[in-house]
Amino acid sequence: MEMQDKTAPQLSLCGAAEYCRMTIFTGGFSMENIRIYEEDGYIHFIMRPEDLMRLRYSTEAKTPFADFMDRWLTQMKTQVRENTMDGYRYAFEKHIKPFFTARGTTLATARPMDFQDFVNLKFDQGLSPTSIVKFHSIMHKCLKYAVALQIIPTNPTDNVMLPKRTRFRGQVYDRTQINIFLAAALQSPAEAAFVLAATYGLRRSECAGLRWCAVDFRARSMIINHTAVLSSGRVIYADSVKTKSSYRTLPLSDSLRRYLTDLRRRQNANRKKYGKAYCQSDYVCCREDGSPLRPDYISREFERVCRRACLPRIRFHDLRHSVATILLQQGFSLKQIQDWLGHSDISTTANVYAHVPYVEKVSIAKSATPIIGN
Repeated sequence: MEMQDKTAPQLSLCGAAEYCRMTIFTGGFSMENIRIYEEDGYIHFIMRPEDLMRLRYSTEAKTPFADFMDRWLTQMKTQVRENTMDGYRYAFEKHIKPFFTARGTTLATARPMDFQDFVNLKFDQGLSPTSIVKFHSIMHKCLKYAVALQIIPTNPTDNVMLPKRTRFRGQVYDRTQINIFLAAALQSPAEAAFVLAATYGLRRSECAGLRWCAVDFRARSMIINHTAVLSSGRVIYADSVKTKSSYRTLPLSDSLRRYLTDLRRRQNANRKKYGKAYCQSDYVCCREDGSPLRPDYISREFERVCRRACLPRIRFHDLRHSVATILLQQGFSLKQIQDWLGHSDISTTANVYAHVPYVEKVSIAKSATPIIGN
């Protein structure tokens, strides 16, 4: 056999050429990228550095992709919030695992086209681009870990073409509509959550998770450091927030301080009324018997109040957008609004520009006219 250049990384095995070929194929390689020569009773083969690494880790690379991802998800429990992990698990069990198990895909045999086929199939099945992008993101993180462990040289999910997502544009209430909504929300079991969301722009999880121990009447402030989120039908209470920026201390305005003081008085009266049957939960947003409000109940009650007030239908989260829009109209900067709302990325805050009412755009157009004329 013709001698080959031995400057490239190489691996030497003692034995017959047939044995070497079998080892190569077991690792999932093609003979096209491998050069073989014989010297001093040894059979040598030369390959690219990344292929050499893959052969070195051929045992781990034989692991089915679904099995590896299952183990990776178990390790990720300590890295993400419980409700996030529930979402990962659902995507894996419902969509990712069945597809790649049926294909028999291993880490060594996984190719970009496998993941492109997965994306195309889910799109044809009618899944939203947002869901497909999330599935791809989970698989990409998993295989990035496999690359870090040097099981595979590259991430096969790179360069996969994903469907384009259309940005959702919610509606918002103006100041007049906010006041109408709050008036209609009086005496609602979720009244406190509505006040916090419509005046301070708190997230649903932050409203449901706010505790009295985080409200300091003397310092006139409240700390957003605890949340209640819905996951697989159950409520998860945690001393954590969505992002690092979501952890924040907000000053109490005079009106909110008066409202919370009166709310505390009413809850103390209910505590005496119910006696031992009262739920000692310490949550600000609770029912008459002290039991905390579920996040999904807040959303359902919000829809009922909006219908009762004959207001346009919006999502509960759009109250947060409404607050951002009102603050923007009052002249506050995007950076100030970002800090107030607890956005980690100012581009998220910048999306409030999409909610500026048309009348405001007319005013801008009139202001621009003299500039154009000059």
